[in-house]
Amino acid sequence: MQNLRAKLQTEAKVRLPVILAVYILCQPLLDVLTGLGAEFEHPVTVGIVVRSLFMAAAFLYTVFVSDFPGKKRVMIYTGALLAYLALFMGYMFTLGGLSLCVSNMKDVIKTFFFPFVFLFLWAAYKQYGYLVTTRAIALAGGIYASVIPVAVATGTSFVSYGNAGMGFRGWFYAANEVGCIMAITAPFTMQYCAQVLSEVTKKTWWKGALAVWTLFAVAVSANFLGTKIIFGAIVVYSVAAFVWQAVHLVRERTRARLVQTAAMAGLLVLILIFFLNSPLKDYLDNVYFALLGNDPEQTLLSWGEEIQRAAKGTWLKDLLNNNETLEHIDQILSRRLLGSCPSVQVYTEGGIAAKLLGIGYANVAAYGREVHFMVEMDPLALLLRHGILGFGLYYLPYLAFFVWAIVQFFRRPAQRLASLDYCTALYAVLMGFAISAIAGHALVSPAVATFVLVTGMQLWAQTQEQNRLPKKTAGR
Repeated sequence: MQNLRAKLQTEAKVRLPVILAVYILCQPLLDVLTGLGAEFEHPVTVGIVVRSLFMAAAFLYTVFVSDFPGKKRVMIYTGALLAYLALFMGYMFTLGGLSLCVSNMKDVIKTFFFPFVFLFLWAAYKQYGYLVTTRAIALAGGIYASVIPVAVATGTSFVSYGNAGMGFRGWFYAANEVGCIMAITAPFTMQYCAQVLSEVTKKTWWKGALAVWTLFAVAVSANFLGTKIIFGAIVVYSVAAFVWQAVHLVRERTRARLVQTAAMAGLLVLILIFFLNSPLKDYLDNVYFALLGNDPEQTLLSWGEEIQRAAKGTWLKDLLNNNETLEHIDQILSRRLLGSCPSVQVYTEGGIAAKLLGIGYANVAAYGREVHFMVEMDPLALLLRHGILGFGLYYLPYLAFFVWAIVQFFRRPAQRLASLDYCTALYAVLMGFAISAIAGHALVSPAVATFVLVTGMQLWAQTQEQNRLPKKTAGR
């Protein structure tokens, strides 16, 4: 057994970087195949199968193969996660038998992809120093962005929001998920493309052409996907990166710096030009601002009669009706609080077991109300679905990392700001946290969670590297 473990560790030392890079680069393909499978109503999609197998392999590697300082703490945390899941499934069994356990299984696997894959990535980093490279993240982001203009140009794109008929999600399954992925990966893609353009020669003109196409695809995707998240994330990063490049251009008047500054400026202009005649503008004018105006017809169109009936008579729905401030917040959040009303009601009415372990994802007669509606804010979703214990084990470590990242930034702000690599990683982490807290689909979706994890690991590694340098040392 020891010989097998040693052999696997030797193989991992050589192959893990390639495996991680290939897995990241295959994410767009997995999501396209998932979108096509869902469109043809296949009950099991490629994305679910591959990511579930990856999660299982990651768990087995972390527990049985890896060997690194601090593994004992990782094993304690792994044991706590498994113990919680056993208690959760036991509680589901008492409520609805084996059928309820099976009904919850798919969502449980999707949700707990994040912590188990994190432990694998942490093991690979601590044992071998391996990370998913920023280049792999950038290339994956470029592929995601490229799918949408190609699908739109060929007339084969799926509609982002069928109820409103606005936006194009390419061949992907869910507009919200792919929007979150692009919001997190696009900064790496944009920075990488600008760098490529600044290094182009006559022999590598094709790299420049690909970089220009990718930036064009990013601009198209920001507007044609039809979601506020990706547009806001890309515009803010474009402005910030342009300012960063312009400031350094004043200090360092080189051709490379000039080209990178011009690339960011050109991208920003292109995004704003596309916005003037885009599905996003149509969505904002005809749907989102109507929701902000509390248009009852638009609210019904956005959520449908089913959830309106399920929310009726809940204390949160009554609170929304009687509190103008809270109702306005809900409107800004695209009625996410309204959508969570049934689940909040069942959770608050539940006993101590429900409070500690959660209500799960599937309907059961014991609840007396439907709870299968998506709760689109990750912290609230985790608390309702997995209770205080699940929330504590799952979300608090992520929250602690976010706080750590902020504290680390302010300990050496000048040094952090001097490195565009660091700023890009920090921006991706901030974006991932904001999406998780406000829009959901970040931690509980394996596709998005993958990029939340790899960008977070990049920020961790870059911070540790900078902390070993004198405070006055600047990065690129």
